[in-house]
Amino acid sequence: MRRNFFILAAGIVFTTFGSATASADDLDALAGKWVAERTDAQGRAVKLVLEIKKDKFKYQATSPADDRGIYAEGDVKVETLGPFKTAKFYNIQGGRSPSDLQPVDDDRTVIYALGYNELTAAANFDKEREEPPMATKFTKAAAETKTLVIDKIVMHKTPQAAEYYLSLDATVGETTKRFNIPNKTYQGTETTIPTELAIGNARADQTCKFVMKLDDVAGDEITEEMDNKSTGSFTVSLSGSQTFKPEDGWSYTIYWHLK
Repeated sequence: MRRNFFILAAGIVFTTFGSATASADDLDALAGKWVAERTDAQGRAVKLVLEIKKDKFKYQATSPADDRGIYAEGDVKVETLGPFKTAKFYNIQGGRSPSDLQPVDDDRTVIYALGYNELTAAANFDKEREEPPMATKFTKAAAETKTLVIDKIVMHKTPQAAEYYLSLDATVGETTKRFNIPNKTYQGTETTIPTELAIGNARADQTCKFVMKLDDVAGDEITEEMDNKSTGSFTVSLSGSQTFKPEDGWSYTIYWHLK
């Protein structure tokens, strides 16, 4: 099993000509899901999927002729080796699936070539191994997008002493959506305001920026004539909530989910 793991795992080794200085931006450039297809030593088709998220990686190799597959995960960081950019994969655990992992005592330091939505990979150049050097070209998979739904706002405290109108503009990427019900008023504390504000083409880990406005005069809550204004942001996740306290006497929690 160990030999098979390294034969398939060779696909995670990259080569490029880059700048002499590595930075966090280099690791950000590798972020995402990369897919490749090649044949193994037995001539069988193998699909390789490498996913890098922040300083973590997941790797999977599957073949129609072998339904067991190979899976690995661990840490990754970008370093410099002479004139080359390198990626070091370490703290690796491998097995047949994410639920069947064992430590793999073999770090991999590689050099990588990054083009437009392409990653050219050359394996087994970091040290002598049983497997021969090989090259594999990865293509970046389109990021999976979903719909961000801002479910509700719970107003814990409000600076408005009586009934008020509310407007919420939320932005993800280039898309902005507004929640505002004309002539609808709210009042009191610990008030739950259902919004069901949907923003398409959203992904986990994106930033959602918003502007909330309150006013006791109908229509002013969607203008710059509002009484109270709060700006903020949160990181999109499968589901979550975050509390904001923009000023004394004003606090609220926003709830959301991805679907």
